[in-house]
Amino acid sequence: MFVGNFVGLIAILPFFYFSLGETMAFLTDPMSNASGRVPLLLVQGVSGLFTFIIAPILYLRIFEKKGLSQFSTIPNPPGIALLLTVAVWFSFMFLNTPIIEWNMNIDFPNFFEAFARGMEDELKDITEFLTAFDNIGQMLFGLIIIAIIPGIGEELIFRGLIQQKFYEATKNAHVAIWLTGLLFGVIHFQFYGMVPRMLLGVLFGYLYWWSGSLLLAILAHFLTNGFTLLMVYLFQQEVIEFNIDGTDEVPLSTVLISGIIFGIMFYYFFKLVKHQESHG
Repeated sequence: MFVGNFVGLIAILPFFYFSLGETMAFLTDPMSNASGRVPLLLVQGVSGLFTFIIAPILYLRIFEKKGLSQFSTIPNPPGIALLLTVAVWFSFMFLNTPIIEWNMNIDFPNFFEAFARGMEDELKDITEFLTAFDNIGQMLFGLIIIAIIPGIGEELIFRGLIQQKFYEATKNAHVAIWLTGLLFGVIHFQFYGMVPRMLLGVLFGYLYWWSGSLLLAILAHFLTNGFTLLMVYLFQQEVIEFNIDGTDEVPLSTVLISGIIFGIMFYYFFKLVKHQESHG
């Protein structure tokens, strides 16, 4: 993380005429500079690349003498596995909406409320600043920083490494998946979205555990971030009227139908990978 932040600092110096003083002033209060969106995204991307991708790869190679081939398989037939993963993810997004609404309106104890609300508002302001794209180029750049790098890196860290360590410690896959999901939800420090994020982490955990393919968990993670980012951009451009960051309640019928579809797709995903194991 330290190296990534340092490299990120070097990378944005050209935006500030190689003035270290101006660059540090920007990083102290980045949202005060309307043209600072791209430099801030660049710092975040470089830091994430070093912290969540390069660091675990080095750990695997140096300490566990492993490469990434263990994570790169996809169950056969790969096309069906990918389609089932997308269907499971898409139906779960709607199924998770009541949890999102409930978590947004939860009442925390007074001693924790101010801290939680302060963190939520601060991160919301930063997110809104980063995603207020001026053009399609900025949106595509944001897609790399906000969807692709976290999709790969966070899954490599949480599912590829931490979940495996929890399993080695507990010898119970379900405990490992739920503990990793809980950590995944908490570590974002957005407590008004912690539970739905934890459930997403659990979903990614089962996709990985049952299939043995980290690529499927990465795909689901990328779709989560990328779809949200695309919907935000289309709303900003007035292409669609639906605001994904709004508080509109999803109809109960939609949630129920999504739950049924999710159950069916998840069942067929499970059957697919188990059939492959039995014939492997």
